[in-house]
Amino acid sequence: MASLSRRTLVGSLGAISAVAAARPRPARAAQTLSIWWNQGFYQAEDQAVKDSIAAWEKQTGNKVELLFLPVGDVTAKIVSGMTTGDVPDLIYSDTGQNLIVPQASWNDKLVDLSDVIDTQKSNFLQTALDSSSFYNNTLKKRSHYGVPVKSATVMIEVWRPMLEEAGFHDADIPKTWDKYFGFFETVQDKLRAKGKRVYGLGYSMATKEADSGNLFHAFLVGLGGGGIVSLDGKLHADDPIVRAAAVKALDDLTRPYKKGYVPQGAINWGDVDNNNAFYAKQIVMTPNATISIAVAQMEKQDQYFKEIITQGIPEDNAGNPVPSLLGVPLCFIPKGAKNVDAAKDFLTFFIQPDRLNEYLKQARGRWVTVMPGALKTDPWWLDPSDPHRPVAVKQALITPTQSWFQIRNPAYADVNAKQIWAAAEANITQKGWPPEKAADDALEQIKTIFQKYTITT
Repeated sequence: MASLSRRTLVGSLGAISAVAAARPRPARAAQTLSIWWNQGFYQAEDQAVKDSIAAWEKQTGNKVELLFLPVGDVTAKIVSGMTTGDVPDLIYSDTGQNLIVPQASWNDKLVDLSDVIDTQKSNFLQTALDSSSFYNNTLKKRSHYGVPVKSATVMIEVWRPMLEEAGFHDADIPKTWDKYFGFFETVQDKLRAKGKRVYGLGYSMATKEADSGNLFHAFLVGLGGGGIVSLDGKLHADDPIVRAAAVKALDDLTRPYKKGYVPQGAINWGDVDNNNAFYAKQIVMTPNATISIAVAQMEKQDQYFKEIITQGIPEDNAGNPVPSLLGVPLCFIPKGAKNVDAAKDFLTFFIQPDRLNEYLKQARGRWVTVMPGALKTDPWWLDPSDPHRPVAVKQALITPTQSWFQIRNPAYADVNAKQIWAAAEANITQKGWPPEKAADDALEQIKTIFQKYTITT
């Protein structure tokens, strides 16, 4: 199958065949359930999925045909299947809530899962519920077109030995935004003075995949631009506060790159490359979408418990907590699925609090639960002997969070697919544009995209 570029994904979703949508709803007696699932970052994640499926098969007597989709092929495979009508009964994607579900919901191509959500509605974090609700332009209303199964925010990983070699300790890391990131430039200077060829900042800056967008938007919110899309789906690109935040975010991410504090190859990094640069000790720190960097090293006791520091995003420059954009990956059912009832039954089983908790634990806690009650019933989540997981839990479930902008308006899924903000960074680093010009150009493109979408509230 020919691969689809990220820039064509949204357009493909808008043209999904009406043939698939018109297929009849199956009977309840379906015996075989077809599932496509995003391959995990490590084997434990895949095994956790298999074990949950096996438990459902044992309970129901039904069977599952499970297909793991390689990380690099997930979105293209799903879009291709939904375009041709060759779809499974159930899909899970780490990034589906960013690139697929908003547009497919808008175009009435997904099954409403409100009845599944309702079975556990009181147990979900409110931001997780918000992140499963999308606007359907055919029905002119919002509904739940995905089921939350996990969550994550941008975290920051730091090498403690590099910090100490530069003459610093954990407590020396500043708490507020500008001082925090500027500190790692100082760490690089100290290490370079000792002859170490390392970089202080591991910023992902490529115009591909998800990490660069995650990082830019964390900066945008941290610098005051979190209102670029309001809860009612309205764009506020002309708000001077939003523009100022966008300009500063672009400057803060590109200026260190131009000054040599970020590896030159970062403009080509895929989502795994900052992890690899960190493991290779090429960089002192790197922001990452989950705590996968630490969790993947769990068997290496010294690295996991002593050498890698996990931190949440810093406070704003005034010392106030910054709301984290909470990523909430979803399970969803495409219209045209043959066994909708069986898929809903599996999801209802899967999101029972004990079952979902066990799944996430078996997957080593790379992702945080979307059910805050788990923190009270299972001490594992906040185990003080673990230096990483409780930090991620605090960031996702205890400190303020907000839903992503594409949840509020599917136009922003188009913004993400077109890599508009990463392209703005490239205009600065590779074409010499000033941040103000790059920000204004990006905001104008975003305004044009939003003109295609009207949400009736």
